[in-house]
Amino acid sequence: MAVIIVAIVFGSLIAITAIEKAFDLKKRKLEAEIRMQELRAGVAPGTYSRISKKDLKKNARKEKANEDLGVHQNTEAEEREELLRGIADLKERIDNIDTIMASRKQSAEDEKND
Repeated sequence: MAVIIVAIVFGSLIAITAIEKAFDLKKRKLEAEIRMQELRAGVAPGTYSRISKKDLKKNARKEKANEDLGVHQNTEAEEREELLRGIADLKERIDNIDTIMASRKQSAEDEKND
């Protein structure tokens, strides 16, 4: 008899927990949809959705840190330009190395001839 009561109690706890998780998932999906609508409308986050002040402060700190570091998204044109400059720099270095190696080779031959 006690086993049946314990099974009923645990079964009901599991059912209640499952129902609570399902409602929590619905709530989170609704909050995410509201935030997306806020972003599309250009409204400040948290106007209609419930965003904690802690999250807002955390996001503000991240944005400020990125601004301080000068982090920004490069456009494709900027990335291409940067790559072309890098390639030109590497070619220049290779030419310098070739010149140095040729001069060393020439000086080694001159020493052998003397």
